[in-house]
Amino acid sequence: GGKGVKVIGDQVTAEEAKAYLRDADYDRVVLEERLVGEEFTIQAFVANGDVRTTPAVQDHKRAYEGDEGPNTGGMGSYSDTGRSLPFMAEGDYEAAVDVLDAVVDALPDYKGVLYGQFMLTDEGPKVVEFNARFGDPEAMNTLPVLDTPFVDVLAAARDGEPLPELSFSGEATVCKYAVPDGYPTDPDAGAEIAVDEESAGDALLYYASVDERDGRLYTTTSRAFAVVGRGDSIAAAEAQAEDALAAAGDRVRIRHDIGKADLVQRRIDHMDELRS
Repeated sequence: GGKGVKVIGDQVTAEEAKAYLRDADYDRVVLEERLVGEEFTIQAFVANGDVRTTPAVQDHKRAYEGDEGPNTGGMGSYSDTGRSLPFMAEGDYEAAVDVLDAVVDALPDYKGVLYGQFMLTDEGPKVVEFNARFGDPEAMNTLPVLDTPFVDVLAAARDGEPLPELSFSGEATVCKYAVPDGYPTDPDAGAEIAVDEESAGDALLYYASVDERDGRLYTTTSRAFAVVGRGDSIAAAEAQAEDALAAAGDRVRIRHDIGKADLVQRRIDHMDELRS
């Protein structure tokens, strides 16, 4: 989940949880399994029963570095050179795709993009949510490395033809959002945006929520813009994204740790610990 999700705390024991429910003035409650692991997303093109998947992406929902602070719409994301991610074991990607296939089997008339968000646990991937759209920011990781012409996929879906098999460049990607200071709880709008296509260099630049006044761009109260670096490794892609953000200015905030080796290794160590 994104910025609308808040994890308040735990009823530490089963007895305390039951006491909480007895004291609460509700006639109906929903019990959900808490999933512990690492989140990832797989997006797919779907039409006529065909499912064409894209590389797995990991988004970073927390507002501040080190995965601290409130949830946001997503502060940035990364993908690796293949379909999988560094913290995923052999078979994890395929297991998640099997779930996507099952969803499509249950919805034979669905045509569009299917976004599956999963939690990789010690028992394998488990479903967090599905959306009938691209992910933001995850689409900015996968579409730039799609070698298959995008319009060919759309035309096949429109015409009822088999969807083409997807090919990708084999590059890793790192996406980083710039947001106004105070985002998401008390955002400070009105900062001039200094990054443009020229200063972004080899990175891709995507504007999000901005105001244009007198030929200049300013932040609003939401995510302002994202840059996407591409390279032959996550580290190379991250460095390209950071170079593009050098002119970002003082009144925007960026999670510089996204795609850094330390944070990626932390994800790997977390899954190793859970599996052991």
